[in-house]
Order: sequence, then C-alpha cells, then structure tokens
Amino acid sequence: MSISIARGLTALVAWIVLTLPAAAQNGEYSALFEVLEPGLFTVEVVDRVSNNKNAIGSAFAVDGAGRLATNYHVVSEYLLDPDRYTLRYRDVVGETGPLELLDVDVLHDLALVRIDDPAVRPGAVFELAKTAPSDGSTLLALGNPYDIGISIVPGTYNGLLQNQYRKNIHFTGALNPGMSGGPAVNLAGEVVGINVAGAGNSVSFLVPVDNLRRLIERAPSAAPPLDELRERIPARILAHQDAMLDDLLAGDWTPEPFGPLDIPREIRPWISCTGGSRDADPDQPWQQSTSNCTLNDRIYLSRSLDTGPLEILFGWFRSDSLNGFQLARAFSQNTFLAFNRAGEDDVTAFECSEDWTAPPSLAPVAFKTSYCVRAYADYPGLYDVLFVARAQRDGPEAVFIHYTLAGVGLEQARRFHERLLEAVSWTS
Repeated sequence: MSISIARGLTALVAWIVLTLPAAAQNGEYSALFEVLEPGLFTVEVVDRVSNNKNAIGSAFAVDGAGRLATNYHVVSEYLLDPDRYTLRYRDVVGETGPLELLDVDVLHDLALVRIDDPAVRPGAVFELAKTAPSDGSTLLALGNPYDIGISIVPGTYNGLLQNQYRKNIHFTGALNPGMSGGPAVNLAGEVVGINVAGAGNSVSFLVPVDNLRRLIERAPSAAPPLDELRERIPARILAHQDAMLDDLLAGDWTPEPFGPLDIPREIRPWISCTGGSRDADPDQPWQQSTSNCTLNDRIYLSRSLDTGPLEILFGWFRSDSLNGFQLARAFSQNTFLAFNRAGEDDVTAFECSEDWTAPPSLAPVAFKTSYCVRAYADYPGLYDVLFVARAQRDGPEAVFIHYTLAGVGLEQARRFHERLLEAVSWTS
C-alpha cells in the first residue's frame, strides 16, 4: 500500500493507522515523513516529440545546491539517446523543471543529477548514514510507486547479500516500479541504501549508501558532455570484471566428483551451484545429469542490454539402450545461449572457432569445441564469450563443458578459459 501526497494529510494519516505497526501509530513515522518529504522528487524521462513521460523514478536531495541521487537505470535512456529524451524533476507539490546529469555509476546503478535552476533548491536534504544498521532493524523506503504519489514503505534490514560479487542490501519491504532511486532511511532519517529492485513477496534490494558517497565525492562541479559520461562506462565495467575474475581465479578450484569427471563447483562464496538429474524413460532413453554454477549479478546498461553474469555448466549423459551414434544424435541437440540479455543492435553476432582438441587434463579423449565471441556495439573493449566442449566415451557415455562470460576483456577471458580446463579431469 502507498500514500499519495496529492490526497493530502488526511489520507496519509489514515494509511499510517491502517498499515504500520502499533509503535508507529503514535506518529513516529509520520513525523519523520513530514520532515523528509520536501527533499523527495520524481525523475521523469520525457519524450521530446510528444512531451510525455517515457519513464519515471524517484530521487532525493543530497545537498542544498540542488543535487539529487537516483538510479542509473532511471536516467539511462536519456544518457544513451539525448536527441530523443530530456530529463526533468517533479517535486512533491507538482512543480517541474529541467535536470542536468552530473555523473553515473553503472556498476552500482546510481546517478547524480542537479536541478538546472539556481533559484530552485530542495526544502530538505538527506543525511547519509555513516554506519550500517543491525540486522533486523527497521528501515523506511521512500519513493513514487507507479507514479501515484510519494509513499513510505516500512521494512527490515537483513544485511548484505552474500551470493553477489557486488553486495546489495536485502530489504524485507515492498519496492514497486517508480520507487527506484528513492532513499531507504533508518528511524533517524539517515539514508542507509538506495531503492534499486523488488523481487515480489516483500523481497527487495537496496544499493548500500557508501557507493553513493563515493559517487558524490568524485562527481564534477559542472555537468560534463553526455558523450564523456558514455565513454567512461566501458573502462569502469572492464576494471570491475577484471577484479571479479582475478578474485575468481584465486578461489578454491578443488575438484569434486560429477559422473565420470572431477569438476570445480562453488569456487567463491558468491558463486551459487545447483544440480539436477533425470533417469531414463521410454520418451528419453538416457540418463542425464547437470551441474550449474552461476554468478547472476547483472549490470544494467539499457532496457535491452545487461552484462556481468557468469555461468559454468557441466552435463553427463549415459544410456544402456542407445548405441553411440544414437546417443550422439540426442546429445548434439543441446543448445547453449549467452547468459545475459542483449538486443540485436546491442552486440555483434557471435563469431565462433571450432576445433577437435584434447585438453591435457582430459587426454586422450578428443572434445569438439566451439569458442565464440561477440562485441558490444556501443561499449568498445567489452565482449561476451561462449564456450562449449562435447565428447563421447565408450558406454555409451557423453559429457559437455559449457560457460559464458559477459562484459569481459579478451585477455581475462583467455585466463579464465585456461584455468577452467585445467580444473576438469577424468575421475581416477
């Protein structure tokens, strides 16, 4: 449930009485909301031709000079296509005006904008918390869900997510579209995190406030040309992905049994592995097992493009009723796709090199391999890499090795490729 400012204080108080805990009915939350409300804004991405909103998000004032914090994904379409879109704010009483973009942090989905009128300044400024709250502490998320009005959503701080390389906060509260970029505050009104995503059933995520503090510290005093902001993005993603892969390569690659193979599994705490198997039946006369390890930690670039995730997949097939040719035919029907989302205009087509090879740790069995690379159209130096290796042994028995990397440099991809193949061997 949310509160619409346009409906006035009467609706606000009624909503608080109906939905918040008993302790809040004494006015604790409503008094805090009254203090913070003048520092809250809606960010609108506006189509230049129609002058209608194309997208909205939330924002909050971080100083008295008109600087507002929001999410990168809120302003991304303006940054990527300023000839088509403009950027403007709307305050809690409905006044609007243009915004200028100072800096972005695509890695943590943050942006810093400024009201483009020195005479207009926010009525309140949010303080950034210097320490993280204790697990179980109450937080209040503020924003404009579905553009129905600024709302307050109580929830619980549950610490940082451990299955991410970039650590977001797990917030037990209902974040809805339009609240992205709004603040989540403690009961002292200090910003603990920035609303970034909801996953339903009151499972939501916040960007830790320290990332915003670093963005504010590095942001220029004057708005740079938008093409300069765009040009900085690939280098920042590459540096992040290089650090992530370095960390991964330094992890625990101790092999564990998987059918006829010894394979690495949860190499680092932020790599999550699952498995599955299926017995032979009349419709599928072969046994099938898979081990799938992923880093499903996605960096938003545009509505059609994300990057950053990693997938490592192993498969094992065996049949007592099919001959080698029949199993090969069934086995070869497996298809493998990139693990990230990309539109046709975002990336080139995959270019693949195919070969028959026997990696030293897997000799003498020869694998049919495909090593595929595609480039990002607007982000020089970023590539997606997809690899598949298939082999059959007597039995009949077959195995495959597959991985995808997204948004990496080619040298780091090569290092990862060599390390993975070194870590796979036949069971003794």
